[in-house]
Amino acid sequence: MTAKLDIVAQNVLWNRLISVCEEQANALMRAAFGAIVREAGDLSAGVFNSDGAMLAQAVTGTPGHVNTMAASVNAMLHVVPAENLKPGDALVTNDPWLGAGHVFDFVVVTPAFLDGKIIGFLASTSHIVDVGGRGWSAESASVFEEGVTIPVMHLRRGKELNEDLLRIVTTNSRVPHEARGDILSLLTCNDTGVARLIDLMGEYDLTDLKEVSDFIFGRSAAGTKSALARAPQGTYENHMQLDGYDAPIELRAKMVIGDGRIDVDLTGSSPAVNRGINCPLNYSAAYAAFGIRALLAPDIPNNQASLDAILITASPGLVVSAERPSPVSARHVIGQALPDLMLGCLEQALPGEVLAESSGALWTMSLSGAGKTPFTSLNVALGGMGARPTLDGLSTTAFPSGVGAVSVEVSENSAPLIYHSKQFAPDSGGPGQYRGGLAQRIEIGSGIYEDMTLSAAAFERLTTGPSGRSGGKNGSAGKVTITNGSQIKDKGLYTIPAGERLVLQTPGGGGFGNPINRDRKTVARDLSHGLISNNVAQSIYQLTKTQTEETQ
Repeated sequence: MTAKLDIVAQNVLWNRLISVCEEQANALMRAAFGAIVREAGDLSAGVFNSDGAMLAQAVTGTPGHVNTMAASVNAMLHVVPAENLKPGDALVTNDPWLGAGHVFDFVVVTPAFLDGKIIGFLASTSHIVDVGGRGWSAESASVFEEGVTIPVMHLRRGKELNEDLLRIVTTNSRVPHEARGDILSLLTCNDTGVARLIDLMGEYDLTDLKEVSDFIFGRSAAGTKSALARAPQGTYENHMQLDGYDAPIELRAKMVIGDGRIDVDLTGSSPAVNRGINCPLNYSAAYAAFGIRALLAPDIPNNQASLDAILITASPGLVVSAERPSPVSARHVIGQALPDLMLGCLEQALPGEVLAESSGALWTMSLSGAGKTPFTSLNVALGGMGARPTLDGLSTTAFPSGVGAVSVEVSENSAPLIYHSKQFAPDSGGPGQYRGGLAQRIEIGSGIYEDMTLSAAAFERLTTGPSGRSGGKNGSAGKVTITNGSQIKDKGLYTIPAGERLVLQTPGGGGFGNPINRDRKTVARDLSHGLISNNVAQSIYQLTKTQTEETQ
């Protein structure tokens, strides 16, 4: 580089790197074929230095994608060393234990060359709707049944695409055109990032990223250490129970808060099961670390240094540390519950400062038809976020994943489905001084009067709803039925007969604080807006009958 950058220039450059990642993510969303990426933002994008350490990430994306990707780049470079890469090359894998936890997520890594040497890497991850096997079903007994796994290899050499690889994926996919397009969209995403990164380095007359890496990592490490110090040092333990598949699952955590770092051991959680709800440790660590950072260090940018302050471990072979060939298709069921497990530990360290439990795992809806009009449709239903110490929880918000839902209009346009209703579920948010976020009720039917198959019934919290805190009440449990009277209680495969509809009500977020302390005008407002019923207003919030009638 021609001159040492001052602190102002370093900060500007740091923010410019984040904007490079955002442009990556936007390019991916524009190019993606699958609606779950294009419409819901189920992706990640990031810039890495020449050592494979994450410098910056896009704001758009999920913790499960971003935080696993932080480790994926070095894992992939261990298989194909950087010295073997040439301009235009790109690596790819969907190995769950190297990438984002299941075979549907592909990671692509592209080196950025300047004057013949690698100065960094651009990486991205997104969801491919179908790669064969049993698809989204959690019924597989091993990862071999869940779809084709691609080991780390070249997706492109120079300007030459690896068409053999693409043919393997498309031959195994029920939607080959979409699968190919989504993989190539990752290439486009990274190529956009490489071009912007090289332009940025030229603007600042940089020949490498070493100085800005040192600045970013130094500031992030110091900021993270200071932020973590807010929690008193000590050992804190928490456990929670999930519905599981054939039997309930126990999650346990032992958190040790030290001087500027936090170590969490998940040993004690249930053993891995022979259903696809197991979670590789890389994905468990991604979401567990996010839960800690969301509370203690939300303002510290996510990068290698800020992540290094948190270590998540577990003995092998558990539902949170599954080993190959355990099935992992619905790993989000376990992984997305871990932030609440972490927050339960931190609530002991910081009583009264931690939000209530949220609905946790996304409810994935993989609907397909094999009749005269074959189709596959993937969407998500969102539950409520837990109430915060000073604010209500957000309704129908995917915490912790941050993913949005595919809109009704797009879903109905891309598959022969009819969304007969999609609305807030009254009384679903846990009562409290601050109410939990509301769940939603969705009713879906076939638009062509044919049977449909629900193959991703990985619904959680059907038994008990998310817990409240500090006197707040639990959010409502979820419920799934078919209009013929059938009730869905597990994570298997279901047929929705022609003429019938699938009816889902997601879990609501837990409440915070004693409901009696909720502002009376706010209770009346909730009642007038239909968010709570007369019964809840009077029996739990103790609004008088006269006050209730005045809202009608």
